[in-house]
Amino acid sequence: MIGITIGDPGGIGPEVLVKALENIENRTVIIGSKEILEFYGKILNLNGWKRNEIIDPYPGLSVTPGRPHGRLSFEYLRKALNLIDEGKINALVTGPVSKRAWVKDGIKFLGHTDFFESKYSELIMAFWSEGMKVALFTHHLSLSEALSRVKEDEFEAFVRNLKASLDKYFPGEEIICSSVNPHAGESGEMGDEEIKVLKPVLEKYSIRGPYPSDTVFLTAERDKKWVIAFFHDIGLAPFKLLHFHDGAEITLGLPWIRTSPCHGTAYEIAGKGIASEGSMKTAISLAMKLIN
Repeated sequence: MIGITIGDPGGIGPEVLVKALENIENRTVIIGSKEILEFYGKILNLNGWKRNEIIDPYPGLSVTPGRPHGRLSFEYLRKALNLIDEGKINALVTGPVSKRAWVKDGIKFLGHTDFFESKYSELIMAFWSEGMKVALFTHHLSLSEALSRVKEDEFEAFVRNLKASLDKYFPGEEIICSSVNPHAGESGEMGDEEIKVLKPVLEKYSIRGPYPSDTVFLTAERDKKWVIAFFHDIGLAPFKLLHFHDGAEITLGLPWIRTSPCHGTAYEIAGKGIASEGSMKTAISLAMKLIN
């Protein structure tokens, strides 16, 4: 059984979920405000979401579209993890939350992945689409701190974990590697990480690269490959440019499946009925595919 958190009930998560579930027959467990789901079901004239089990930890609590509810979205996530521990669900799709709202409400984690990393080790933030797939070596770090992590032992551990996850969920799919420096270091003229850190590990695990980051994503999109990207924006700028509406995030390394739409809460359009459900549909479909 798949569980789905609505994310921040004041964001677009509940709306895109109601839209995404309209033509999905498989039943799921939804964790979040039933009141806000009914609101969107009414304004959108959609009822498919009602086929699913709804678990509302705080029934009757009023929610305002467009207003952050950081604490509430975090409590929905905690409830979902309890359901996983109890064996009621064994895959989780998480609706979008606001990192700023979490911090403002006294939650120390910068989003879902940071929270999962406090409970599980060796996780990888990755993004999937029918074309390009991206695995991030670092994610929510400053550029200077991310660069300091580019060391041979850390990179080898990452590659080993990535290959293990892909062998489990995406067997046979190829990995290629982007670069740290412009032009892949230009044979050491623009940095030597490619020579000293990356190549020894890539050769050991038979992974092609490193290729210049300004062109490697063209190959990944054309040939439907996984790309190792060393920094958050290097990997997500091309991915979201092409697959913002049909891609999804996946956390690799968890003992259960977790996917998520690759967009944020978009408070500014919440309640208007105009948010695109494409990424949420992909997240749900991917979770269903992997769980089977």
